[in-house]
Amino acid sequence: MKVADTKENLMKCICMKCPTHNKCMKDKMEGLFCARGKTTCELEKNGCLCGECPVASENDLEGMYYCEKGAAE
Repeated sequence: MKVADTKENLMKCICMKCPTHNKCMKDKMEGLFCARGKTTCELEKNGCLCGECPVASENDLEGMYYCEKGAAE
């Protein structure tokens, strides 16, 4: 399911709390990857919180690592 890139979803987003969310992503203010698409930063997987995110559950998303694979379809 496609996720809307809205202020409401951004406020619920927990990407910034994820152990994989790194300094580059913080500096570029990247997040809400399930709606906006994958990161432009180099990525090292350190765990994924997508399964705990309210945006993911409200949109019936089952995937993980949207920061790597891109926006939900």
